[in-house]
Amino acid sequence: MTVLFRSTLFLSALLLFSVQPLMGKMLLPVFGGAPSVWQTALVFFQALLLAGYAYAHWLSRKVTPLKGLALHAGLMALAVCFLPLALGSLVITPEMTSSHQALHLLGALLRLVGLPFFILSSTSPLLQRWYSTTGCKGSRDPYSLSVASNSGSFVALLAFPLLVEPSLTLGSASGLWTGLYLLLVPLVLSCAWLGQRAGGPVNAEPKIWARMRSQEPVPDLAWRRRLGWVAMAAVPSSLMLGLTSFITTEVASIPLLGILPLALYLATFIVAFAQQQRLSVTLLSRLLPFSALALMFQMFTEATDPIAIIVLLHLTFFFLAGLLCHRRLAEDRPEPESLTAFYLWMSVGGVLGGLFNALLAPVLFPGLAEYPIAIVAACLFRVGLKPSGAGKNWTCTRWDVAAPLGVLLLCLVLVFGVGGAGWLKPHPLKIAVFAAGALATFASIDRTLRFAASLAALLVTTLFMESLHGHSVEVERNFFGVSRVTIDPDGRSYRLVHGNTIHGRQRILPTRSCEPLTYFHRSGPLGRISRVHDSAPGPGKGRIGVVGLGCGAIAGYARLGQEWDYYEIDPAVIRIATNPRLFTFIHGCSPVPIRIIEGDARLRLREAEEGRYDLLIMDAFSSDSIPLHLITREAIALYLSKLSPEGLFAIHISNRYLELSPVVAALAEEAGLAGYHWEDASEEQEAGKEPSHWAVLARKPALLEGFKRDPRWSPIEECRGQRPWTDDFSNVLSVFRPIGRDGGDSLDSMERAKKVESPSPAR
Repeated sequence: MTVLFRSTLFLSALLLFSVQPLMGKMLLPVFGGAPSVWQTALVFFQALLLAGYAYAHWLSRKVTPLKGLALHAGLMALAVCFLPLALGSLVITPEMTSSHQALHLLGALLRLVGLPFFILSSTSPLLQRWYSTTGCKGSRDPYSLSVASNSGSFVALLAFPLLVEPSLTLGSASGLWTGLYLLLVPLVLSCAWLGQRAGGPVNAEPKIWARMRSQEPVPDLAWRRRLGWVAMAAVPSSLMLGLTSFITTEVASIPLLGILPLALYLATFIVAFAQQQRLSVTLLSRLLPFSALALMFQMFTEATDPIAIIVLLHLTFFFLAGLLCHRRLAEDRPEPESLTAFYLWMSVGGVLGGLFNALLAPVLFPGLAEYPIAIVAACLFRVGLKPSGAGKNWTCTRWDVAAPLGVLLLCLVLVFGVGGAGWLKPHPLKIAVFAAGALATFASIDRTLRFAASLAALLVTTLFMESLHGHSVEVERNFFGVSRVTIDPDGRSYRLVHGNTIHGRQRILPTRSCEPLTYFHRSGPLGRISRVHDSAPGPGKGRIGVVGLGCGAIAGYARLGQEWDYYEIDPAVIRIATNPRLFTFIHGCSPVPIRIIEGDARLRLREAEEGRYDLLIMDAFSSDSIPLHLITREAIALYLSKLSPEGLFAIHISNRYLELSPVVAALAEEAGLAGYHWEDASEEQEAGKEPSHWAVLARKPALLEGFKRDPRWSPIEECRGQRPWTDDFSNVLSVFRPIGRDGGDSLDSMERAKKVESPSPAR
């Protein structure tokens, strides 16, 4: 019987957590592919998980076992009406991706997968509660079944990108999911039937129902204990989401990197609730400060190389902090009679942590402050380590107040004293400040509150220190992330920065401010594309469309008599690029008016007239985390319908981690297009040029004669070998470029701040 319960829980969790990447693949790229999209989706699933746990708690306390079983079976059958999972009749409008994106995304998820996910989320606590009443060996500790549940979640999370996505279309994956769900229904009913024969939830009444009939009160839980469960669940949840945003924007926008924090989050549950424990709470409390200080060093110096080591530092701290909180939760778990209440309050904490990151933090903080806050909060759950301090060590003394103030004062003296003297460069100054602050913080390692407060003081110091990207003159945060405008450390240009990625530059000197820089330099591939287009004989060379605004640098190629349309999904980028106080490519450099169309490019392009553009420039695939829906068979068909018969289609495919030329080659071959590509590795720092990789496609080979005669351009068909991507199939792993190849990850942090490869956010 125990094997059946474990197998059913494993399958239920497998289905539960495979829904998230499956729906993400269907929906999230349509909403822009930003980290906030993933966070909002996680909050949705956490909220439904809470609803499922609340339903399980209500079912086990307020409904008789036989009626409860009938109700649950009916809802499971009703959920079949939502299958197979697909967008179906859901209509994605431009308004859904240009305003109130979070609400539209939540509504779409609720409509598509709401009931099936709700039912699956309630299965784990219900089955554990039923198992506790069977009288089987191990039924006194039903929490051990959660290991099977979390293992299923862990397997689902890793299986989708490694096994399902490379081999199945979305339709096939959805069909497989439907088949497994139909298998789950009789397994759940079998658990109930076997439980009935063993004296389980149907035949023999659980203790809670016996007590209700005998007027004996059910043991109540103290509110302080419940709030403790909420806090110990909220901090790892917030930490997971904060870590996901931080490493995918501030460290590296590596595809699939964001899945690791969620996988580790599940792993901490598996370890914490296992029957055998090798990592005690005391040991975790001793290890956490060292990991936290190592993390602070990276955040202080803004180092992004070597990527593997830096990501490992963050994941290690997250694993230790999450395991510490979840171990304390496991140690404080109540008797089986209160099992559903325990899971309910845990879920409340998870939802609160998610809401803080996804909804409150973007309003409260201009930057990613929620991640450092969660780091400090996690350190508050360490147990006291002094011999006389058994317990939580929450007693606040005058030294607990003086220590963090001393750390802050010491760091600020170094920042404004030594740093103001001008004999230390910013990077060495940061190391010096960190070293002094870390030594002072380390002195409080045996005191929980004092150490956490000192760590917070050390983090506050970073607010007074200049970023490696230069002094910020404008900061705006929205659904798509944090956009900053900084002045170059050398003071010669403005930069549009997103995380650790530069999205464009413009010189401050008026005499040279209209020259496109970085990946759009006139001596690079785009300059050649512009010259070939402008010099081609015949009429109809004046209508240009550009997907991806950045700081508007491509508008530096505009000429009199032309018509230019920009498609941009991020309203913050539009405000920044059109602000003449910051960038003047749009208003000032262009000799013709520039029309900016807000919203997802693929949706808004549908509104354009057929054959409108003589040159269509796609600058949306170079921000490492690419919007997959813009590089599929269906997307190419849309672009071609908006391109004139003699038009050129230019694609910027620079990317540190993905080799996109085979994808473009496969799509071009399928569509019958001729094409060339140029991977320009040259760099001219004084001239403001950066390496870039571009491809150009056309319906007729004769239109590409200007590229054929140029030895720097190679035929795109040389890159064949990739299966064409569609709206139903894409395989990111197949084009993954090993880290460290092509010099993309061999730069130190100072040089990397100058040499990032993404001019425009994912569109």
